[in-house]
Amino acid sequence: MRILALHGLGSSSSLLKEQLAPFIRALGKEYQFKFLDGEIPCGRGPGVPAWAPRPFYSYATGFTPVEMRQALSHLDNFIKEHGPFDGVFGFSLGAALAITYMLDQQKKQASSPFCFAVMFSPIFVVSPDDSFCEQLLRRWLADDHAVFRSKFPDDDFMTELEDPSEQTLAQYLQQILSMQSMGVGLILPNTNVDFLGTKKTEEVPRLIHPDLLNARIKIPTVHVTGQNDSPYIGKQSAVARDLCTASIRRVHSHDGGHDVPSKISDVNAIVPSIKAMAEEGIQIPDLYDD
Repeated sequence: MRILALHGLGSSSSLLKEQLAPFIRALGKEYQFKFLDGEIPCGRGPGVPAWAPRPFYSYATGFTPVEMRQALSHLDNFIKEHGPFDGVFGFSLGAALAITYMLDQQKKQASSPFCFAVMFSPIFVVSPDDSFCEQLLRRWLADDHAVFRSKFPDDDFMTELEDPSEQTLAQYLQQILSMQSMGVGLILPNTNVDFLGTKKTEEVPRLIHPDLLNARIKIPTVHVTGQNDSPYIGKQSAVARDLCTASIRRVHSHDGGHDVPSKISDVNAIVPSIKAMAEEGIQIPDLYDD
């Protein structure tokens, strides 16, 4: 069983190896892990312990469609060179990137590049498709939405939106901006947080929400979140979970924060779900093909 492992924002493969060590031991030699470092050097990420040595990396320079396509290209090239992989384990940004990649590959090939996935505390999921929500964003930048733009993201901007899709995307974008309080802007200093002030749709991250996209991840998944994670990230992890097929996913929580659980009791509770979802994914590939 070959597993691709993707680290979090402002982290590294070496740190993820330590974070996953209890799971690697519990899963046994049948599971072989391959780790990928991001291409972009950056600052220390949310939840990365003070003892963790530099360097730290990101898979993306930012979250615009162009930047996300570059991140997916790097990931795809690695998979073509070192794969195929039976499963993918991702933490934080790595989990979100894995979801983006799987949705993108399903759109291109009608199948998933993996048989199962394990997602630890994914952050927001972003599309590389510049046509995604394009018409909605163009409405926001039109003259009749000037009051909304002036109020977003801090004032009562929701009163200026009537369309449910607009409300969903606006609230999701506000959550992302709220992450600036966690120092995310210092991790990726080139990221533009004035999404609407630029009046350029290409500068706005195309956040993927299950209310805005009909497609779902077709393979079995395991989702693990910390009960004491940031409320903003907790909401993002719930959005990411709901982008996966409900009937073939398992959900776990632990009493930690934005991290991979290390308590033996947590590991022993989660590992059977991983093995069950891996077995189902291997035995029934592309179960939910259209």
